[in-house]
Amino acid sequence: MALSTITVGGQTITLVDLPAPNSHQSAFFKYEPPGFRTVQWDIDDPAAVVTSGYGSQTQIQPWPGAESIGGTFSLVPLTQAEADQWISFLMALRGQANAFMIGDPAKTRPRGNPQDSVPLVTTATIATQNLPGSNQLVTRGWSGAGRLLEAGDWLQIGFRFYRNLFPVMSTDGTATLTVWPSLREQPTDATRIILHDCKGLFRLADSKRTWNADYTRLTTISFKFVEWRGAAIA
Repeated sequence: MALSTITVGGQTITLVDLPAPNSHQSAFFKYEPPGFRTVQWDIDDPAAVVTSGYGSQTQIQPWPGAESIGGTFSLVPLTQAEADQWISFLMALRGQANAFMIGDPAKTRPRGNPQDSVPLVTTATIATQNLPGSNQLVTRGWSGAGRLLEAGDWLQIGFRFYRNLFPVMSTDGTATLTVWPSLREQPTDATRIILHDCKGLFRLADSKRTWNADYTRLTTISFKFVEWRGAAIA
């Protein structure tokens, strides 16, 4: 476990590494850090809902850029030595102050077939492309035919974690992806799009951390997390 400093959206963030792998890695979770037993994902798309008193008409106004993603990670029972590493990690997060990178242990590679593609963000040609709050991601660098990505495939851009919503195909090496959540920052042109072992930037959902130990001398830990967000989208 180590600390490092990164800059995202103009803000300086202290990043805490997850504990190193241990013997609890299973075939299912082998691409993730040690000890994960279950993960619950929580997503939310806030919207203002107004119902008229006359005719019960309803108006729904979504809030662009206000989507949120988070969840709960639960660890397998840990020995004291293993638990010490995780407890130290939780303490190093200083509650909600610091951040960490984590991905989906059940989905570490795309179901689509990107073949030997090296996909990149395309932002330079049109200044209005790939703006914060947009669900459209303009890209290039795809190669091969067929379905390069499937609905539900994760992708990582910088420190951000997105999910592709529709099958992606390309005949000229370019493609516009529909992603969720909306873009958090405008990525720099030619930023590499990561398709394997994708991770995103998160923080604890609560400053209070707990763990439980019982007569077996094993310790169980779970923690809730939310996406790290910077300045609000104007």
